[in-house]
Amino acid sequence: MATLIIAEKPNVARKIAYALAEGKPVRKTIGKVSYYEFTRDGKKIIVAPAVGHLFSLAPKTKTYGYPVFDIEWVPVYVAEKGKSYAKDYIKALATLAKKADEFIVACDYDTEGEVIGYTALKYACGVDPSKAKRMKFSALTKKDLLKAWYNLEPTINFGMADAGIARHVLDWYWGVNLSRALTSAIKRASGKWMVLSTGRVQGPTLKFLVEREKEIQNFKPTPYWVIKMLLEKNGEQYTAVYEKERILDENEAKRIVEEAKKGPAFVEKVDVKQQNRNPPVPFDLGTLQREAYSAFGYSPKKTLELAQKLYEKGYTSYPRTSSQKLPKNLNFRSIIQNLAKLPEYKPFAHELLGKEKLKPVEGKKEDPAHPAIYPTGELPKQGELTKDEANLYDLIVRRFLALFMEPAVREIMKVIINSNNHRFILSGARTLKEGWLKVYGKYVKFDEVILPPFNEGEPVKVIQIKREKKKTKPPARYSPAAVIKKMEDLGIGTKATRAQILETLYQRGYIEGKKKIKVTPLGMRVVEALEKNVPDIVSVELTRAFEEKMEEIMAGKAKRDEVIEESKEQLIKILKVFKEKELDIGEMLLETTGTGVTTSKTNAKKAGAVKELTEEGEKAVEKAVDTGKRKKPLVVGKCPKCGGDLVIRYNRKTGKRFVGCSNWPKCNVTYPILQRGEVIPTNKTCCNGAPVVKIREKNREYEICLDMNCKDWKR
Repeated sequence: MATLIIAEKPNVARKIAYALAEGKPVRKTIGKVSYYEFTRDGKKIIVAPAVGHLFSLAPKTKTYGYPVFDIEWVPVYVAEKGKSYAKDYIKALATLAKKADEFIVACDYDTEGEVIGYTALKYACGVDPSKAKRMKFSALTKKDLLKAWYNLEPTINFGMADAGIARHVLDWYWGVNLSRALTSAIKRASGKWMVLSTGRVQGPTLKFLVEREKEIQNFKPTPYWVIKMLLEKNGEQYTAVYEKERILDENEAKRIVEEAKKGPAFVEKVDVKQQNRNPPVPFDLGTLQREAYSAFGYSPKKTLELAQKLYEKGYTSYPRTSSQKLPKNLNFRSIIQNLAKLPEYKPFAHELLGKEKLKPVEGKKEDPAHPAIYPTGELPKQGELTKDEANLYDLIVRRFLALFMEPAVREIMKVIINSNNHRFILSGARTLKEGWLKVYGKYVKFDEVILPPFNEGEPVKVIQIKREKKKTKPPARYSPAAVIKKMEDLGIGTKATRAQILETLYQRGYIEGKKKIKVTPLGMRVVEALEKNVPDIVSVELTRAFEEKMEEIMAGKAKRDEVIEESKEQLIKILKVFKEKELDIGEMLLETTGTGVTTSKTNAKKAGAVKELTEEGEKAVEKAVDTGKRKKPLVVGKCPKCGGDLVIRYNRKTGKRFVGCSNWPKCNVTYPILQRGEVIPTNKTCCNGAPVVKIREKNREYEICLDMNCKDWKR
């Protein structure tokens, strides 16, 4: 018999195999899945991969409507379309499990990794998860993996596993039921099918974005005046500002200018201070995402994907961490010695290696699972990294080296100029000692405003004193990085899920703008409808409370099933209120969904209840949005040949959609149509009687004639 090690992904399985094997591991395959066999300490070992989550939640029976709570774990390819590849990995683990008498989980050491390992053991291998051991590591270097092998945890972390399972169940309960409810509300109010969604974290996140949008929309600018003095010294001109930054009354501003012009102007006081600027603390994921956005414009999701790739290649440590502290037993000198082999870091590394003791700056935040993000000391080969990977690697390496460097020393100079008892302030700043800025200065910019020497009492040559009219500005829109920070501050979502929540809001068409986020009319109306009728759905407090409950599960202070049951009861109450107000919610949503429907309450009631989503989970909801598939064919116009209905049809072999006559095969009129976006009839016609339809995509919508010879197609 053998020991079976389960890794989270194929490339991680390979890393583990090559690190633990006493010789070269033997690569074998089952179907399309590669696994590795080797010996260690006289024991036969097999390392086989999962491919992320192999199992997902789905209803036990096919259901319609809401609420639905009777769910079970099923193979991911059963729950979600497009995941058929997972079948091979489940089969491989099931086959290899029969050859093993010992099981070790070596997935990422976090809640998701523990759920992947737990479900793979239980449902693929048919093994009691409590019988498995755990490899715990934060970097995929040979040294870290060998250490994890010789220091196996006796079991998986059931606190993490239970917290992860609870999160999956809660997200399914809330995401699927609330999405069905919203879709049902639209259907009831309009008689038309349109898929909307929200979720446990998605709703509160959209809410604070809507609140900022309303602040901006309701903002009324207020005029104010600033007063500036233009002066000259040694042939150079400098600008000093009035001590009161804003003057709200124009007459007062005029008076100050007239009085100050009379002079004489002289230096009343010179204040020069030196400030030490300590190096920044080590990266946690949130800080890395914000810094990468600032430096390169990378979205939080992209930064996480890049950091994960660097981790899997062995060059940086595990990215999903909230810690700002490095491991106490990390060999800093060895890592820096290796980094010195790269020309761009050589001078900084050599400077540090000359130190007798290497002590890094650290932050306050800790994570029980993983330390802060750091370079492992394993070096990428020339040209191995993509440009984006290289950028992020450079950011992480320079941040790490900066931790051990001396503080930067800045000189701050403040000159107070008195002109007829009105004071103006001239400010300057410069770097006296670079310190850590030598290595990290390319990512942190300090203003360098160098002033000449001034002496108290010396006269000042004034060229001009003037007032400038300005207006107050509305609050700034959130950037993607600022949204992640706000979610952290509010305590909603997790370090691993926040970036994906933001991406989901983009995909749903609730927000737009990659740098400055603007809430769309649809996003505004969804929050307004929910906040007015069922405010708990977008409650930050309720979401944060359940986040705290899951932290308690992880710490062993709360039980998984009790938290799930509490969440279920809360959701049942919410959905009961939703059903009572379903029509009102639907009619509010109709104002911005672009369906063009003006159904009265009476007509809506006649339409009656409708069948809900048949696909389960938010990914299935998103798929339904993308394809626009409906229970009944969508009529987009009349056939110009026979007068029959032109409807959306699907090719049985390819699954691609097209427009065809309902009288087929008697009438063979067909039109091609774009495969992306939602199709909306317009009741308009164009070339040779061909219908005009509206295509709604994520961030735009447009009308187009279905006749390919139309000039719109060529354009």
